[in-house]
Amino acid sequence: MRWGRWEITAGALMLWALLYYLDSGGMVLQALGACALHELGHYAAIRLLGGQVARLRISCVGAEMVLSARHPLGPARELAAVLAGPAANLLCAWLCAGLGEGWYCFAGLHLALGLFNLLPAGPLDGGRALGCLLALAGREDWAVPAVGLLSAGLSMGLTMGALLLWRAGEGNLTLLLAALWLAAGPLRKAGKK
Repeated sequence: MRWGRWEITAGALMLWALLYYLDSGGMVLQALGACALHELGHYAAIRLLGGQVARLRISCVGAEMVLSARHPLGPARELAAVLAGPAANLLCAWLCAGLGEGWYCFAGLHLALGLFNLLPAGPLDGGRALGCLLALAGREDWAVPAVGLLSAGLSMGLTMGALLLWRAGEGNLTLLLAALWLAAGPLRKAGKK
């Protein structure tokens, strides 16, 4: 589905519908709210830093903002914009935790989303932040290999952790899916070239 510069894929809609159907505790709407606040953090920073979002694509694995080529940010401002999403989540986690027991779940979702996105893996904000830091240090050519290596290491670690939990009888499908998603990051990037 497309509305001007916004696109929501069929996969995202089907996944949201399935999760909403299976969700008995109301977590899906809270998670979508945390994701929306994360993306609003990015968007606000981009606009404040003089950038412009040319397109927003929401898929079943996240959101992607494509910046206008006419309004480039440069590595320092891009770093600030990249870190604004996790910062919005961490701030919301802190604020919600202070509101009392009824807000702990929402605070936990924000905390998990913010910290997960700070991992230095390719498709995550942490990977993009590492690329910006390397560009600022004059080592832009190191960004792709460094992020690729860290992505592979994180994926293997998460996969081993998920398999150990399964073996112990505490299976965690979310952890295994996150590991597979991180492992597929370089493949998705290679397919776009």
